[in-house]
Parts: sequence; structure tokens; C-alpha cells
Amino acid sequence: MISFSPVTIQNAMQLRPYLNVQPFRTCDYTLGAVFQWRAYFRSAFAVVSGMLVMLAVYPEEKIVCFVYPVGNGDRNAALDAIERHAAETGMPLTFCAVPEEGLAVLTERYGERAVVSTHRNWADYLYNADDLILFPGKQYHTQRNHLNRFKRDNPDAKFVPVTEETLPRAISFLSEYEQYAPIDKVIEAEEMLRAKELLVDALKLEQKAGFIDINGTIVALSIGEVVRDTLYVHVEKARVDYTGSYQAIVSMFAQYAVEEDTLYINREDDSGEERLRYSKMSYRPIRLVDKYWVTVEDAVRHDFQPLQSGV
Repeated sequence: MISFSPVTIQNAMQLRPYLNVQPFRTCDYTLGAVFQWRAYFRSAFAVVSGMLVMLAVYPEEKIVCFVYPVGNGDRNAALDAIERHAAETGMPLTFCAVPEEGLAVLTERYGERAVVSTHRNWADYLYNADDLILFPGKQYHTQRNHLNRFKRDNPDAKFVPVTEETLPRAISFLSEYEQYAPIDKVIEAEEMLRAKELLVDALKLEQKAGFIDINGTIVALSIGEVVRDTLYVHVEKARVDYTGSYQAIVSMFAQYAVEEDTLYINREDDSGEERLRYSKMSYRPIRLVDKYWVTVEDAVRHDFQPLQSGV
């Protein structure tokens, strides 16, 4: 069997060399996203034949699954090991959050045995980086107007990177955020909890983070990271009582965080939240990045109980 270890702040950086070579442009294969949601998904990992292999548990669906292996090692050997682990433990041979590139590999490997599904709620929103910095043209007329309004109303607004010195202020902002944006859904409460956890260790995980300061008051904050040609935005919070604050943090964080060869920005999924979906669509994504679930039919063990027996 594969010996899996829970993802912790002590070992999280071990994942980075494997995650940073992934070409998929899906947030599930970034260090920030894995760490941020590690407790929710009970994430665990191992390195097999030079490939990162992870386990995740989806609590609502009560599904335990393998994340598609990534790295520069032997992918087929890693998949062989995953199959043996599933057989020896009696768990289903199910792969979750599989990118399109991985879907092609798995369907070729398993053929008609592979049962494939996807869900619109978990598709990531991908944008051109320049579009979210500049809000160019007629299609961004609304966002540009809100941003200009924010600048007119708040001429002293400035973007402040999160450092060891400014981190306590950023943490205080998230701790007090709910009084400006009350949480009324379970998924929103979960996301806020995970955002706070990521922010606390953002510097240790080499994340890019920053906030907008107006005369000593923080009105917006964002956290993300660049992997290959894409900036992934893991956290984005703004006070709605400041008109245009969301447009401001989108633009100012993108301008701060993008690198010379950054082409795209991934603002992750909407979790099926109607307001969030409307907002993310209004920024004109160039595509939705789908993720797939693949279950190999004759490998399913119906007596496996992941939430009782663990991973």
C-alpha cells in the first residue's frame, strides 16, 4: 500500500516541486489551494515513482478519491501503485478533479470501464491577465466605471503587499470582515475559515498577498500564486460599503502579482453560488476550465466506508 501523510504546514512545501510543473491551469493543482482546503478535504499525499499522489475526501458526497498524479516522474508507475492501493484497501478506484489532459490519459487507460462525470459548479474561471489589470474596451465598461469611481472617492488608496510587518493587519481585516459582509451560507463560512488559515501561513508558503489601504483602513485583500503562465487567486475579499472595492482589488492585485510571462488569471470556481457566478461571469472569462470525476467501474468496493475508516 501507499503510505500517505496528511498535508501540514511542516510538509506542505514538499509538494511545490511537483505542483509547479503541472500544465493544467486548474486551481486544484496549486500549493495554495491544496493547503487552504486540506482540512476540509482531509488531504493526504505521497511521492510515488517521482510523482505526487494525493487523496481527498469529499464530505458531502462521502467519496474518497485519488487526485490525478503530477510531476516529472513515471506516471504509469504511479497509476499502477494507485490501483494496487485501491485493491488492497478495498476503496473505490476513483479520481477527482481530473483536468482535461488527465481525462484523456485515464479514459485511454481504462476504456469503457471509466465512468466520467463533471459539474458546472466546480469549473474554474480563466481570464486574460491584461483584461483584469486594465478592464479594456466596451465589454469592461461597467468594471472600469466602478474602478474609476473607487479611485475618485478614495484618492489616498494604496496597495500594500503582505509582509511579516503587515501580516497582523491583514489577519485582523479577515477576522473583522463578517461585520461588513455577513455570511449566510455554509459554503461561505467554510471558505472564510479556509481563507484565514491560508493567510496565516501565506508567507511560509510563498504566496503573493496584499491589501488596499485607505488612510489606515483595509478595505480589500487578495492572496494567490503564479504557476507557470497563470496567476491563481485563492482569496479575494472586499468591503462592499466602499463602491468599486472589488474591481479595485481585482485590478491592483493582478497588477502586483503577475510576472513577466503571466498570460492568464484563474479566479477559481463559484461553488454553485448564484451571486458569485454572476460576478465572475461579468468579468468575461475566456473559458471555464472543467474538472472531471473518473470511477473505474469494476474496481469499486461497495463496502468501503471512508468517513469511518479514514484514508
